Amino acid sequence: MARTTYRVMVAVGTFVLGTGTARAQELFALQKVADGVYAAIAQPRTPINCNAAVVVYDEGVLVMDTHSRPSSARALIQQIKGVTDKPVRYAVNSHFHWDHAQGNRAYPVAFPKQVAIVASEATRENLRQLGMQRVKDQIDGGPKQIDALKRRLAAEKDAGVQAGLRDELRQQEEYLAEIKSLELTLPDLTFDKSLILHRPDRDIVLLFLGRGHTSGDVVAYLPKQRVVATGDLLHGWMPFMGDSYPPEWVATLDTLDKLDFDHIIGGHGSVKPKAHLRFFRNYLADLIAEVRRARGRSETLDQAKTSVATALKAKYEAGMDGRFAGSIGANVEKLYRDLEAKLY
Repeated sequence: MARTTYRVMVAVGTFVLGTGTARAQELFALQKVADGVYAAIAQPRTPINCNAAVVVYDEGVLVMDTHSRPSSARALIQQIKGVTDKPVRYAVNSHFHWDHAQGNRAYPVAFPKQVAIVASEATRENLRQLGMQRVKDQIDGGPKQIDALKRRLAAEKDAGVQAGLRDELRQQEEYLAEIKSLELTLPDLTFDKSLILHRPDRDIVLLFLGRGHTSGDVVAYLPKQRVVATGDLLHGWMPFMGDSYPPEWVATLDTLDKLDFDHIIGGHGSVKPKAHLRFFRNYLADLIAEVRRARGRSETLDQAKTSVATALKAKYEAGMDGRFAGSIGANVEKLYRDLEAKLY
């Protein structure tokens, strides 16, 4: 298979994080969702990994999303081997963000000439145009994050907090060392609207339903097993909206809602029932409406952050996995700036 790889080398030599079977359980909890369908739920780590969906079919495995780095993908590969000895044939990027696609390279290394990296055409273009710059931004910003952690650790008196900070510091240092020699592998199989893998025991339907979290979000739909894997288009945390298209995101979720399924494997958080789609969709719609109202009252951005948070807290805080307070301000700012620029 022809494959495009970008490499950034910022240090002498190559550092490979030794993540094997012994550490695999630290990174993911593999949860059976349906026959041959597993959710690999990312365990709390710094930096964050995304969840993955693992679909075992007659002659191979499809994996949705490849995490923040190749070592994380290798850890999941080890866990998959505990479920099946079939090779991974498809590794799908739901979108281009760092925590979902920077592990791509692990799959062709583990399964040479057997695996395709799959994405929407828009996601491939986003990775090609933006992916390596965002890796470089992480490399540039990494030392500052590490220095800040060291200062916090030096000032901390509580032994328990110190232990947590030391672990966070170790993880950040390992991550920075690994991405300094990261190979960002681009998808080599793309599609515009849909790509269907027809197998005797199941259809695996990959769909681009419209712009939302990014310009290229892909969902994997298993009609027989009644499962969708959605990346960050729909998940269990507060949304990151930096690359999003908010009104279109609501419309895309309305389209997704028309599919017949019971379980959602999102990019973060726990496996959710279909009812969570309406909750997440309504948060976005209400957010847009409340920011419009705040601007209609001529509120400043800071005032809007307060008023919108107050308006939405009672309805949405409990369903956002403890992340409402830390994320609502950035969500309001995204909408406020878009409306200020008259983007919609």
